[in-house]
Amino acid sequence: MTNKLIKVDRVRSVAEAVAVEELGAGLVGVALDEDPRFADRRVVSADLAAEIGRSLSRAKFVVELDFREDPREALRRAELLRPDLVQPITGAVPPDEMRAALSGAGVGIVYAGIEIAHDDDPSWVLSRYADTNDLNAALFQADVLPEYRNSWEFLRDEAPEFEDEFQIGDLNQLGRDHPLVAAFNFTPRNVGEIVATLPGIRGIALTLADNATRTDLHFLRYEAAVEVMQALRS
Repeated sequence: MTNKLIKVDRVRSVAEAVAVEELGAGLVGVALDEDPRFADRRVVSADLAAEIGRSLSRAKFVVELDFREDPREALRRAELLRPDLVQPITGAVPPDEMRAALSGAGVGIVYAGIEIAHDDDPSWVLSRYADTNDLNAALFQADVLPEYRNSWEFLRDEAPEFEDEFQIGDLNQLGRDHPLVAAFNFTPRNVGEIVATLPGIRGIALTLADNATRTDLHFLRYEAAVEVMQALRS
């Protein structure tokens, strides 16, 4: 069992949302727009998203939207659903007035799409946000070493051999400095160790997908995500 935050992205039904909430998810997200990283049918309609949001009894509701082409329309759709948090697809930063409107409505922003490579300087990881005032950042979400299928094992076993590479301690420090959830190659066997070894971060992120357009991404099919969450409860 863990008291860490568990965030599950891209649920596509009330049944999935209720199931992951019962397994301990504190944040449950739906995708209203296509994410270019994935090739599946996990985008939901506004009506279904609203139904999913109403089905949650404890978890906070996260709506993933594309703010790049028409941020005003994205904001309008977000306001209709009244989520707890909005997550711009592809890690985009909404324009100033959109961030201010979300903040005024009490809706925080999750900045996802952050990728940490093995040779990254920790100071670079969130540097693209450094010059933006009033980010309204409720959470940052990082995909850690997605270029490695065994990303956790690489970070744990091989990265320490090279002092200049990104280390577990760097991730813990990022988490102490910023509200951060992280994604790895989660399995029922390693998820408990990952959570125990990363006390500095807020929690973990499980992104549901059936297929991806890239090989350097961490995602889980729904059934695999359920197994990971069940392992955390045991």
